[in-house]
Amino acid sequence: MVLRIVCAGRSCDAGNAQAQAAVPFCRLPKILRHEIAAGYRAGRSPDVMGATEGLGLVSTQVQPGVRVPWAGSDREPEGEVLPDTRVPIAFVGGGIRRGEVPAGSRLDVVASTLEGVTGLKRAHPEVRTGEPIPGVVAGGKPTPLVVVIAWKGLGTPDLEADRSAWPFLRRVMRAGAGTLEAATGSLPLDPAATITTIGTGGLPSAHGVTGTTIRRDDGRLAAAWSSDEAGSVIATFADDLDRDTGERARVAAILSDPADRGIIGNGWYLEARDDDRVAIVDDVSRRPSATARTVVRSEGLGTDRVTDMLGVVLRGRVRPVDAATAAIVRTIRAVVPGATFAIAGTGSLSATGSADAAQLARAVDSTLAAHVVAGLTADGVFLDRDVLVQRSITSEQVADALRRAGSSTEQPHFSDVYPSFAVEFSRYC
Repeated sequence: MVLRIVCAGRSCDAGNAQAQAAVPFCRLPKILRHEIAAGYRAGRSPDVMGATEGLGLVSTQVQPGVRVPWAGSDREPEGEVLPDTRVPIAFVGGGIRRGEVPAGSRLDVVASTLEGVTGLKRAHPEVRTGEPIPGVVAGGKPTPLVVVIAWKGLGTPDLEADRSAWPFLRRVMRAGAGTLEAATGSLPLDPAATITTIGTGGLPSAHGVTGTTIRRDDGRLAAAWSSDEAGSVIATFADDLDRDTGERARVAAILSDPADRGIIGNGWYLEARDDDRVAIVDDVSRRPSATARTVVRSEGLGTDRVTDMLGVVLRGRVRPVDAATAAIVRTIRAVVPGATFAIAGTGSLSATGSADAAQLARAVDSTLAAHVVAGLTADGVFLDRDVLVQRSITSEQVADALRRAGSSTEQPHFSDVYPSFAVEFSRYC
């Protein structure tokens, strides 16, 4: 009803079944709608969003060397084929009991489960979406060091494509608890969003880092984690660890890009920017294990009774990432034998997309004879609101222009394009 009041998606064209089917966003498969909604937050997400008619038809370069496909589905005789959001999750080391992580667990379980090995009781659990995995934590005294390792841009489909490429992860899953059948829990698979899910224990709908580019509260576009206003709207696990220990916990990170900061956060409870040690290693070929050794020793991680944390983000192909993970774990165990490790993929980006979203954005500007697209993300476009007002252009007009731009080839790119507020009303579908 709300969507029809505003005539979104041409839903006021007629009062017949065909017009009803045109209600934006609602025409998408239910599971796809659910995961898109989990990756959406009002005020942070793009103004116009789209879902593709096939998998990997459109993609956006969100970071150097990182291209993310837009959410979508393939229609096949057996039913809808949706993006494969499966990822590995594994726990091993101090305080971890050997067992299994249930299939279907989402990335937001990582931080929640790690609470059990630290003795930390995070405040305000209602703002997060993750729940601890039963039976994974063995109990006992708190671990001296938590190490969270994110495999950036990798998911279970990548592991299944070369089963001999990840011998170390296989050993970890046998020695501790793990699964290949976990899931990101949200779309799109922008690593800035899924890494922040690992770091906070909340889905993007909760933490607000919906992609590498977001809209701040003041309306300006910004790179995720580039300022205090462009970070998570809820505290990360590391933030709560700092607060719970009176800032005595030492926190550090080895990142592949500044947008990976969500694995530890940015001093959510502090008025000033946090002084956590952060190193950038943009490729696994640059020996992140050597950086890990330097950071652990120089920061004194795991050397007292207060639990410390190290976040590591590794970017590369499966085999070198697995080898780098083995070297990091071996290096840290030599210094902190009782350390606890969590390893998780952020989602496969192997489907790079046949159409560049930047080209579609230029086509939209050309169609409307105005520079309306202010920025791109992995599932839509941000609009220049001043231009919209000055030229009396609506978001629905932009959606129509994007839809037409995606239909200029033999195979239409989009199954649906819609103003983002349609996602907010998805419960009415």
